[in-house]
Amino acid sequence: MEKSGLEELKEIVKRWLLSPFSNKVTRILLYTGAAVVAAPVIEHLIIKTVLMKLFDINIPIDVPDIPAYIAGVALMIFGALHNLGYQYLTFIQSKTNDAKMLEVEKQQKPHDEKIIKEILTLLPYENTNHWLEQAGYAGVRRDFYHGLEECAKFTTAPFKLYNNNAEVAKVRLIQAISDFTLKCMGHLGAQENPKGEMYLPPFHWKSQGAKSEAKYYEQVEIVGKAGNVVRSELDNFIKEIKKEGFIV
Repeated sequence: MEKSGLEELKEIVKRWLLSPFSNKVTRILLYTGAAVVAAPVIEHLIIKTVLMKLFDINIPIDVPDIPAYIAGVALMIFGALHNLGYQYLTFIQSKTNDAKMLEVEKQQKPHDEKIIKEILTLLPYENTNHWLEQAGYAGVRRDFYHGLEECAKFTTAPFKLYNNNAEVAKVRLIQAISDFTLKCMGHLGAQENPKGEMYLPPFHWKSQGAKSEAKYYEQVEIVGKAGNVVRSELDNFIKEIKKEGFIV
């Protein structure tokens, strides 16, 4: 959203006229000018008065003449002008840097959009949540599982996102997926499904004694928790890329 003329004027006033005297040259000029004007006056009003009142000692201290005042004030004015010039150059540099950053973002965004689209294609939201939710006790489709395994490539350099916030969310998502597939290796198997369409849990463990059954339910819980982490990180990834303007 573009700023109004009044907002621009307020920004200029705050940046130039109300800005702190932060650069060293300005401070030196101001302090030197103030010292030229004020130091003799302070000496005259304080030191001489104290000596006279307490010790009855009169030390001649000259009050600065007009040229000294002019020189001091001139230094302070020059310092103020220097500060305005400094702030103006800083303002121009900031605008230039902002324009360069905007241009870089325009060049980088298509790269990020392509990778994000590929991730979302491999992880369609409703389908992903469905299989992750039931993976521990009912298994997953093999094609869905292979899609999860394919996501590992997004940790490599060619698939790094320029947008830092989206990259952080992506890394967390892929790490959660890797952990989920690792947990599934000890629980789901193709041999449980003769048709070869599913990776299923070892249901027969429940009929091989209490120890085997306990192990089965332990694995169901482990896979279920890992799946919930992936679902949470997928939600966070989508939230982040929406905030960064990649999707609506």
